[in-house]
Amino acid sequence: AYGSFSRGLPKFTIHYMEFVTKMAFFRAFLAWETFLEASFILYLCGKPSPSGKNPKRFANPPTRKVAEQLVVSEGRDYADWADAQKILKRAERFFEEGKPYSEAIGNHQNKLQDIKTIRNAITHSSSYSWERFQSLIRRELGTYPPNLNIGQFLVMTVPGSSPPISFLEHYIVSFRIVANIIVPS
Repeated sequence: AYGSFSRGLPKFTIHYMEFVTKMAFFRAFLAWETFLEASFILYLCGKPSPSGKNPKRFANPPTRKVAEQLVVSEGRDYADWADAQKILKRAERFFEEGKPYSEAIGNHQNKLQDIKTIRNAITHSSSYSWERFQSLIRRELGTYPPNLNIGQFLVMTVPGSSPPISFLEHYIVSFRIVANIIVPS
């Protein structure tokens, strides 16, 4: 695959590369959720962004712990940061016009849904998750290549990208774009 190591050590196979790529995507997704939660809580506590912008809040929690409890008050043990609609509704409850989340997530909602679809295909073995992933592939590539797996898709070049970038890089760049709108420097 990518060359062999000396003295009989195993090769870095294409399957291993696909696995590592898939896990890199998953770790990026987890980092994205962590960023969303941390930025939301910090804004709710009145902390400004590095640029000095601070959204107008509808709540003024006295501590970070209280802010975290307010955000989780959806009858769960944790807040869902994977669903764009839930994030937007939460932002509208706590910030005037839901800003900056309404601007950032609202304008990139389709891309974020695609990212969630890939995450679900990685983490869930349901036929529903796999069908949604296959539908995303058909939309992105125009067809679904036989036996294409998640890792193979993520290392593929985005059609028409200039300069050429992989789908993995494309999605990670999307995270950065949205993050920079939420927390401007």
